[in-house]
Amino acid sequence: FVTHDQEEAMEVADRVVVMNQGKIEQQGAPSEVYDHPATPFVLQFLGNVNLFARGSETDYVRPHEIDIVAVPEPDTWSVTVGQMLTVGPNTRIEFKRDDDGSFVDVELTRQDFLATRERLGLVTGARVFLKPRHITRFAA
Repeated sequence: FVTHDQEEAMEVADRVVVMNQGKIEQQGAPSEVYDHPATPFVLQFLGNVNLFARGSETDYVRPHEIDIVAVPEPDTWSVTVGQMLTVGPNTRIEFKRDDDGSFVDVELTRQDFLATRERLGLVTGARVFLKPRHITRFAA
């Protein structure tokens, strides 16, 4: 059946087809399309994503695939805590990267947010580090 509701399609379908301007961008099992998007369009079509230009490439990181840590580790970004908004069971936190001033959105469950806030003293203006668990990279 045909739907324009991404969430519904991912929940009920055995196979999904993502189309863009009448052309197929990707088709396959919902988990395959979500975990291994073929194009930037597919990745962005299936939910929120942070974009970071890196010369001839762009890195894409989903907000729920980022950890907040207290000390720098390899491949972490130094950031400053901005707005924090809890709606229902989820919390969205906006951070500002110290290196280039770009903004990074992180999404946590309310329970994880409360634990992280307690553990790190997470308040607006605090400096912490973000560690992406998964980066998808495409040519720019």
